[in-house]
Parts: sequence; C-alpha cells; structure tokens
Amino acid sequence: MGNPLLQKSHTPVDYPAITLENMAAAFDHVLLQHAQGIERIVAGQQAMPTWDELVLAVDELDSQLLAVFFATTPLIGRGVDWANAIIGFYGQAMAQLEQKLINSKLQHLYERLAKSEVGKHLDAGKRAILRWHLDKFASSGALLDSTGKARLTELQALIGAARQAFRANINRPGFVITDEAELGGIPQRVRDELAARAQEEGEQGWLIACESVATEAVLKHADNRVLRERAYRAYHARGVSLEPQLDNRTYLEQLARLLEEKARLLGFASHLELSLQRKSAGSVAQVHSFLHDLAGHVRPVMLQWRADLQRQSTADRLGDLQPWDMLYLQASARSGRATESLREYFPLNAVITALQQLAQQLLGVALVAKPLGTWHDSVQAFEVWQDHAFIGFLYLDAMQHPGKQPDSVFTTYIRNRRVDAEGIYQAASVVVYCDLPQTLADGQPLLDHQSLRKLFHEFGHALHHLLVRTTTHVMSSVTELGSDGVELFGKLFERWVWDADYLVSISSPLRDGSLLTRRSAKQSLDDLRQLGVEEIARKLSLALFDLDLHGTPDDGRSLEQRLNEARKRCGYWPVHDFEHPAHAFDYLVEGYDAGYYAYLWSDVYAFDLFTRFESEGLLDRAAGRALQETLFAPGASRPLNKSIEAFLGRPASQEPYLRWHGLK
Repeated sequence: MGNPLLQKSHTPVDYPAITLENMAAAFDHVLLQHAQGIERIVAGQQAMPTWDELVLAVDELDSQLLAVFFATTPLIGRGVDWANAIIGFYGQAMAQLEQKLINSKLQHLYERLAKSEVGKHLDAGKRAILRWHLDKFASSGALLDSTGKARLTELQALIGAARQAFRANINRPGFVITDEAELGGIPQRVRDELAARAQEEGEQGWLIACESVATEAVLKHADNRVLRERAYRAYHARGVSLEPQLDNRTYLEQLARLLEEKARLLGFASHLELSLQRKSAGSVAQVHSFLHDLAGHVRPVMLQWRADLQRQSTADRLGDLQPWDMLYLQASARSGRATESLREYFPLNAVITALQQLAQQLLGVALVAKPLGTWHDSVQAFEVWQDHAFIGFLYLDAMQHPGKQPDSVFTTYIRNRRVDAEGIYQAASVVVYCDLPQTLADGQPLLDHQSLRKLFHEFGHALHHLLVRTTTHVMSSVTELGSDGVELFGKLFERWVWDADYLVSISSPLRDGSLLTRRSAKQSLDDLRQLGVEEIARKLSLALFDLDLHGTPDDGRSLEQRLNEARKRCGYWPVHDFEHPAHAFDYLVEGYDAGYYAYLWSDVYAFDLFTRFESEGLLDRAAGRALQETLFAPGASRPLNKSIEAFLGRPASQEPYLRWHGLK
C-alpha cells in the first residue's frame, strides 16, 4: 500500500513518486482486484444478493479501477514508455468493464435484488440505482446470447482500433517561417510564442504548428494573405492522405458502420438512438427538432453576415472571399484587434483568485491552495472545503508545458464522491486543463476573452463534479447525464465572463495603474458578441453532420455531401474542395459521436439558467444554493430537465439565447 497510486481518496497522489515500475504494479493490482472481486461477488451472492455486498461492492471495484487510470492520464507526456503503458492499461480496463456489463450472472443478481422483497422496500434512490444498472446491463449486451456477445466483443475491439487510428492520423508537424517580415500584423507576444515552439522542436524561426491556438492567431492577425492561406491549408489537411490507412475518411465511415451494427445488435434502430438513450436532450425526433428549429433562426442571419463580409472583402481589395480571410476580416470589422487589449487586465493568478471568490461567494466552497506533489511545476493544487468539511481535491493545469498535449482544454474526473459500505465518505478529485501559452519571461500568462471562457467553462465542470451529493460512484458520475448534460454546467459558467460589470470587478490594473472601464469592457464584449453567429453556424453544421452520419450511415452519401447539406441548412459556408473538416473532427472519436449537438443544446439552456442570476445577482448566495441543491447535488440520480425546471420554477426556454444572439 506504499504505492502512490493505491492510496485512499483523502490522500493526494504523490506524482513525483510515481515511476514506471510502481505504476505498472498499480495497474496489475487493480486489474486483478477487479476481476477477482467480480468473480467473488457473483459466487458469494447466489443465496441472497444484498445492497452492500453486491451494489456497493461492485461500485467500489469500479471506482478503484478508474481512479488509477484517470490519475495517471497527466503522465502520458513523460515519454513513449509511459504513454504505451497508460494507453495499454486503459484498453485493458475498458475491456474488463465491458465484460462486467455483459456478465449475465452478475446482471441476474441485480435483477433478483430489485425484484426481492428487500429490493422493493429500499428507498427511492436505491431503487433508481438498481433500475439504472438493469438498463445499463441491457444496453451493454448482458441479455445477448453467446454468439451475440462474441460479436459484440469483436465490434468493441474494432471500434477502439479505428478510433485510435483516427487520432494518430490527425497529428501534423506544421511549418517554420524563417523571415520575420512574413509575420506582419501578428502581435509580438504571439511571435515570441511561435519562436519558442520552433526552438522546442530544434528549429530556427517561427513554428506555425497545426494546432488551433497557433493557427487562429495567424488567421486573425497576419496581414500576409499567403501566410494565412498556408496556415489554413495546413490545418485543414490534418487527417487527409492519398493512402487509405492514413486518411481519416476510412475510419469515420468504418466507425459509423461498426457503431450502427453494434446498436442494432443491442436492439436499437441506430447508433444515434442508442447514443441519445444515455443523454439528457430527449429522443431522436426531439434533438432533430431542436437543431432544425435553431437552423431556421440561424440561416437568414448567417446569410446576411456572409454577404456583409463579402462586401468588406471587396472593399479591402481581396476579391472573392476565401476561408483564410474570414477571421482576419472579422477581427477588422468588429474591432477584434482591440479585444486583444482585454488580455492585459487578466493575468492568470488574478483570474484564479476570481474563480476562488466566485466559488466561495456563490456556493460557499473554499479552494485552499496546497503544495501537493504534481506532474509539473506549473500545476496548482487545491483542497476543496464546504461547510468546514473536506470534499476533495482540484488540480489546475492551465499552461502548456513539455509533454502536455497541444490544445488541451478539458476536465478529468479522477474520483467520484461516494460513501462506501462502512459509511465512510470517499472524496472527489478533479483536474482542469487549459491551453495557455507559457510566458517567455518573468511574469504570468495573460488571458484574452476566449481563454477566460475556456477556463470558466472547465471550472464549471469541476464544481459540478465536486458538488454532487449522491453516495455511489455511478450516480456521482456527472458523465452519466450524457455529454449534453455535462456541457450545460461548463456553458453556464461561461456566462459570467460575458457580463461587463463582472469582468471589470475581476480585472487587474495595468502597470501604469490604469483600470479596465465598464465602457471599454462592454465595447469589447459587444464586438465579440457580433461574431457569435458564425460560431453558432459552424457548430450547428457539425452537429447536423454528426447526427446525419450516425443516423443513416449506409445511405450512400459521401462525407462531403453530408457536410454540404448540413452547412446549407444553417447558411454556413460551402465546403471548398481542399477542405476536409470531418477528417480532423476528433470529437467523433472522443465520446461526442452522435452527441456533438451537446454544445449548442447546453448553451441554449445555460442562457436560460443564467437569467436567474441576472435577476437576483451574479454572486447571490441564495441563487447559488439553489443551483447546488437542484442541479449539482442530484448528479445523475434524476433527469436533468426536471432539475432545470426546479431551478427556474418554470419550463426551460430558448428565448434568452435567441434574443441575445439576435436570432429572434
């Protein structure tokens, strides 16, 4: 038990003490413990299954297995040996959990407990957990015959391999600029970051990596149209190759067919139907209706927006508008360059203090910085307390550093809150990742508005995870709300940084003592707000494409046909012959397949939830308490639409979202 990965939940992981050897030992230990534990439970519960010895015992085994995996994910960047070991363990762990869910003997024990007199007299929460398990067993294949289970196992392996190949094909090296004259218009800060990346790769000059942050900076600021085109084409060549095994069309089409076969094997009409069964937005018809209705609002506004941008392109003597001109013209048309000045008011440490204050004032949550062992010196660690009780750990990995995957903006749930069979509370643990470039001199990163949005978004996920109040690992898993339900809380916390008064309140003075004014903040937010329709249309086109691909994968249409039909419906730009956005659409292999709509659905209803804070106060403690009690605390134990209505005191509405974006 001296292994740093095998400690109790109240003991933080000692990351500097982890070696390849003790990590491998931890992997072997939890895999064996889980496999033997399931066998022991199945054998020991035959006479009369019980809540503690069946449900909570399996819950604990799953929790320990997943905690070890998620705790090691920050270490993937330590080297090839580390990455191979962690990815290999993940494959073994997922295979073991999948086998658990098709175990007919285990399923039968849950069913017996649910139907027994003891089960019928359990409280409502426990009965709901038993129903969840029985549904999960059914939708995972436990009721299939031996032939069906064998094919399901084959399909899972094929799906996993195709997803891994898709990910591997996306990585591209970018290109190096050696003449600084080509970088005209790009801020010195960005040039310094590009030079640092080149130096890291052993190059002289400025590296334009095929990553979103670097590419967007060039497309937004570079006066050199040839450079913008080169960066755009490089970024949109990710996952594209003349060789089928290196071209992601191969894997997207293969994945869609495999997922369809898996869904039909499990008794669903399509993968889309199977996917939505585990989410919060409703049926296939309801999600289609939501997206098509939104497209009807977006299309005329987007078409007008495109026409305005084309007129500006002509006025600027650029001729026909090209994809690499759009961000550049948007920045000029909407004073986008002026919004760069917002960055100076938001140094990272001040923003972290603002997040701590928001959690304290709104939710009574104290984030106490602690010098815990982490995987990099830039990572900050916090103990989380509420009502004088310790509830977990939060790690903030905000800056890019060697070994960290580029464009890392996500949240990892290491441990879920739960209470074990002995009644002992097991603390939650969470990691927030962001992609702020490291500073090149003394000082700290400065956040533009997009970076603020990213950090507040992920912080919303972390708070949601930490403030669940259910008592089992599975019901405390916020991911069981589906990607749409999870994203609601990230989108909600973005709304704070769209409020001019709040931005001013958390801003820092410049070196000369000047302060951010409300007028300046509001002007910048208004400029950015005007650009929102393009972002909506882009996400909407991808969401429509996603649902189309996973609803009817065998109807003979190509990826390009599907993309163009989706774009036409919402008025977005047609796909150029050199563009292959689906080839690098990695959300489709990261758990958002048949679920990318989640970002729009969650945003729409986050606007509605935020109306209560706008009415009662952005830091109103009573509204914060209601947020925790009605939306955070239930976890996955009740449908999200009921929680939304409980918080608002009325049915949810799309009106605030449509009005704010000028779509009404």
